[in-house]
Amino acid sequence: MAVVDIAELEYLKEIRESHPSWLSSEDSVLDVAITTLIGPLCLLLRSFVRSKLNPGTNLGQYILDCVCIMGPIMVSFTYLSSSAFRLLIVIIIIIQCLVKASEAQPIVSVNQKYPLKEFGMPFLNTYRALVNLCTIIVILAVDFSLIFPQKFHKRYTNGFSLMDTGVGSFIFSHALVAPESRYEIIVESRLQRVKKCLVSSSMLIVLGFGRLFVTWLTNYSVSEEEYGKHWNFFFTLACVKLITTIIFCALPTSATKFSWVIASIIGVAYQCLLSLADFKDWIIIGDNKDGTYTGGFVHSNRPGLFSSIGYCSLYMFGVQVGRLIFREKNRWIDHAKCFEKLALIAASCGLFTWLLHAQIDKSSRMIANLTFVIWQITHNTILLLSSYVADLICAIYSTPEKPLIPGQCESCSERKTRSNCCCLLSAINKNQLFFFLIGNVLTGLVNLAIKTGSVEAILALAALFAYGTTVCGLTCLLFVYNVSTKFW
Repeated sequence: MAVVDIAELEYLKEIRESHPSWLSSEDSVLDVAITTLIGPLCLLLRSFVRSKLNPGTNLGQYILDCVCIMGPIMVSFTYLSSSAFRLLIVIIIIIQCLVKASEAQPIVSVNQKYPLKEFGMPFLNTYRALVNLCTIIVILAVDFSLIFPQKFHKRYTNGFSLMDTGVGSFIFSHALVAPESRYEIIVESRLQRVKKCLVSSSMLIVLGFGRLFVTWLTNYSVSEEEYGKHWNFFFTLACVKLITTIIFCALPTSATKFSWVIASIIGVAYQCLLSLADFKDWIIIGDNKDGTYTGGFVHSNRPGLFSSIGYCSLYMFGVQVGRLIFREKNRWIDHAKCFEKLALIAASCGLFTWLLHAQIDKSSRMIANLTFVIWQITHNTILLLSSYVADLICAIYSTPEKPLIPGQCESCSERKTRSNCCCLLSAINKNQLFFFLIGNVLTGLVNLAIKTGSVEAILALAALFAYGTTVCGLTCLLFVYNVSTKFW
């Protein structure tokens, strides 16, 4: 049995706790937007490169996905973070060259059948996979302080940053495919819905306690300012799922059509509580006025507990967007109308974010106030729209004999046995929880194995790439053999 080096653990804890991520004050929504746009562009790059090269083996497909998708996203978060816009332009130029070299001719009629209809909604699948992939990259990259920029670190009290989008994006992406979004509540009783939610939430609670135990056992440093002393991401996700399901079950079935109204009521009421009753100050500094997390359970975990209210509002907004996406779309005109509505949502929420941040309350991930909730809707809708654009461009250049599917291929769906493809984003979508868990486990192991805070830039990038290819490789291996880790 391996012996844990106590000195190494103490060094790691000291480095992580002294890291300036909670002290940064740079606010750059534009940096976050530019960086997140690289992901959908990588999908287009991968699709057109694959159409030209056509890798015949699973290994070839996996290498192509790592080079065209994971690699550019990874360097845009780290080594080339200051040149993200230039990287964006370079990828666009490469895509334009590949499009010009394409033999397919773009032909679009508004009443024409949508070419990718039989493959479902690739843009939704790729969006959700990109959220997971970006999260897995960032959770380790942040520990390599020489390559991860200060502007992307989490904010302590308020502000905008790339890492502040993590939990919000997870909540929003789950809401998009919730039963209420997919119109499944029409055929399910309230008791069935609550039962299914309890089962899935219980797994998240178990994972939350497991993470709490492991971090305590290894003395692994966790910032209490993020959720509190005992709370973590899994508890937040479980809490949000339970609360929102109970609310939907308590209301008439038709109320799901107006989930944005319920979300607005929750968000505005929570914001009034934060603004009018000095509740925000209490969450941040506590009873002792020093920002510590001691005392009873509620006081020790106040950021995690009360931010769940804001995340419930975000989840219900996500359900409303999901209902828009899951409407029947057979022709090009249907997709044009859906795209137009999503663009309107993004634009209006972007305006509200600016107004709320300037006039009402600055965005705060720590307490998930209304400004943060609206910003997360803006951010995720823009990412969703960008993935949608990739879908539409691929559909324009698709032919019945050679369909172009962003991040996927025609062999990804409806498989009963071993797959003859190894598409990374499809593999992530099939086993999202496994992908997230194995990433967290390997992140902890890397931090225990090396002093990430002092690793040189080139070695840090190499370690990050090795970590990324390992996590993605294990997930793709499960996909190739059609293994699902979801058993509940």
